[in-house]
Amino acid sequence: MARLVAGVIALWLGLVAPLVGGDMPAKETPQAGFRVGVTQPPMFTLASALAWGSPVEVLLVERDESGHWRIPDGLTVIFWSGATLEPELGKQLAESGQAAVSLIDAAGVHQLAKRTPAEWKAPKEDEDPHMESLGKGYGMVQTIRPEGAIDTLYWLDPLNAMAALEAITMVFQGLDQRNHWAYQGNSDQIIQALWELDIRVNKLFHNVSGKPFLVLQDEFHYLEQRYRLRTVPAGGSARDIVDKARARGAGCVVAAEPLDPQLISALDRAGLNSVVLDPAGEKMPKTTGGYFKWFGNLASELNSCVTRS
Repeated sequence: MARLVAGVIALWLGLVAPLVGGDMPAKETPQAGFRVGVTQPPMFTLASALAWGSPVEVLLVERDESGHWRIPDGLTVIFWSGATLEPELGKQLAESGQAAVSLIDAAGVHQLAKRTPAEWKAPKEDEDPHMESLGKGYGMVQTIRPEGAIDTLYWLDPLNAMAALEAITMVFQGLDQRNHWAYQGNSDQIIQALWELDIRVNKLFHNVSGKPFLVLQDEFHYLEQRYRLRTVPAGGSARDIVDKARARGAGCVVAAEPLDPQLISALDRAGLNSVVLDPAGEKMPKTTGGYFKWFGNLASELNSCVTRS
């Protein structure tokens, strides 16, 4: 476990390089005594790190091609992300009686209200001021519970990841009291590593926090809030997006889905940078150090796009 913390503390996030050198060797983990499932790769990787050296087998719970969640047999508990992000799983859990813990509802996880849906207006039209976000940052002292629909990708704030990890730790300790202090020791080191990651990403974004950039999908709300980033929502045709970038003084276009070749061509002609990020962590390494590699690279790629603009 110490290799994970040392790897994170030694990072220099200005480089798009592998950001955590050490994943814990699987051969040191004893045979599993009970099984837990975790949805969403970012929290799966942290739960896997927490379970290192213990009798817990951590499994990633995923959907099949039809959208049905494949729940492995013999799970003691599933850690899921709540009904807003995973409504079908909520139905399956209710029908099966499977024990489950919603991590987005864990104490200390700061939920953000979902913003106006993505039917964004053209640049020349009047715009809702709530559609632009100038984040204020926050700590772990209070638990925020907004009214109405919430944004779901809470793990884009490392402080939320810490709070969710604390919830998983308490469940592990309750299920396996013999290894109470082993889980606590693992948790303490992971949280230390998350703090170090958060500090370095905050420094990385310091010089770009006032520079606007366009987002084509509203998937980065938690990242914006944590690091005081300024986003401008954009949609419509390639010409609409280019016009909005020029009107707002933005030189970087950020997407969570692959860009259309026509849009890429239009952005290149206009001299605009672009980057496709993975806020859901779908392509992240499914390893104990995966969260750190994924989050650090995401921050570095975004910083590079905005800095070059």
